[in-house]
Amino acid sequence: MTIKKKEAIVTWDCDVPREKLSDVSYAIYLHWEYEMEVKGCGKEIVLILPDDLPTPICVQVAPVLHDKNCPNASEICLNPGRNEMEENIQCITYNISSIKCTWTFAKNLPHETNFSLTLIQDATIIHCQQYAYDMEMRTGYCSFHDLTINYFENVLVMLSKKGSEDHVLKDYFKPADKELFNPPRNLTLTYLEDNVLLSWKPPHTQYDVSESCFIYQMEKNKELTSDVSNPHFINIETKCSVRIRVKGENICGMNENWGQWSEEISCGAPQEVDKTLIIFWIPFLVLSCFLITSTIIISLQYQRISKLFFPRIPQPKIFLDETQDYKTNTRSDPLFHILSTSETEDFITLQENN
Repeated sequence: MTIKKKEAIVTWDCDVPREKLSDVSYAIYLHWEYEMEVKGCGKEIVLILPDDLPTPICVQVAPVLHDKNCPNASEICLNPGRNEMEENIQCITYNISSIKCTWTFAKNLPHETNFSLTLIQDATIIHCQQYAYDMEMRTGYCSFHDLTINYFENVLVMLSKKGSEDHVLKDYFKPADKELFNPPRNLTLTYLEDNVLLSWKPPHTQYDVSESCFIYQMEKNKELTSDVSNPHFINIETKCSVRIRVKGENICGMNENWGQWSEEISCGAPQEVDKTLIIFWIPFLVLSCFLITSTIIISLQYQRISKLFFPRIPQPKIFLDETQDYKTNTRSDPLFHILSTSETEDFITLQENN
C-alpha cells in the first residue's frame, strides 16, 4: 500500500492455483468497513481516504470463493505522518541475476537522509550496498547483484531510513514476475533463393524454463511484428534492418513486459557481382602474374641470359697487343730456330706450250 495525498493505492499477489482463479474474488476493507469487491488478482486499486480517518490507515484484503468470505484476511497499516516517501518503491529483475529498486521521496525530506534497502526471502536476508540518489528528481536507487534466490517465490523488499526501525515502503513480488529480459542471443541470417531465414536463441535465465514461455517481437525497417516464431522467414529486400526483443508468457509466471532490444543487423539482399567486371579483370590478372613471374626469373638468371644473348666482343687494340706479344715470345723460343729453314727453296715454274 502507498498513501498519496487523499488516496491509498493497494496491490497484492495471489496464492491461488491458476485453475481456481476464475472462482476467486477479493473483498477490500478500509478499517474493516467494506469498500469493494475485485475480480482476479494482480490489479491496482485506489481507495479515497476521508478527512476524519484515524491513523494508522489500515486496509484489509479477504479472498471470496463461490460468494463465501474466507475467514483469513491480509492486512496492512501505514501511518501517513511517517510516510515521508511519496509514490512507491518499484523493483525490476535484470541481467539474469540482479534486482534494481527505485523509489521517490517527499520534498520535505532532508537531503542528508540515508536509506536502508533489504531483500528477504525465507531465511535469506540481503542488504543492498550500492545506493545512488538524484536529488533533483527526488529519486533513490539501489541494486542487488549475483542473487541466488528462487525466482518463482515471493521476496520482500523493505526500505527504511537508516537509524529507524520504521519500514517506510515495502514491495512484495516474485522476481520472475518483474524480470526485464536480456535480448535474444545468436541472431543468425541464412540466405535462401527467395527469402532470408532469421533464427536466434532465447535469453539466458537464472532458472530452467521452456522455450515456449517466451514471446518475441521483431522490428523490421522500423515496423513492429509481434508474436514472431523462431525461426522466421523474411522477404529479401534491397535495404533491410531487423532486431528482436522478448517477453515472458503469463501462464509461465514470467514478466509480460518487453525486454531489451537486440543489436540491429542487416538483412538486405546480398550484392551481386557484375560479370563484366570479372571478364575484364581475369586477363588483367593473368598478364600481371606473367609479368611478375618473368621479372623474377630474369633477375635470378641475369648473368646467364646476358652472356647468351649479348656475348663479349674483344676490342681491336687489345687484340693487336696480344698478337705482338705472341710473335715476340715465339722468336725467343729455342725451338723456333730448329723449326725454321736455313736453305732457300727453289721454285720451279712450269709453262705449258700450246
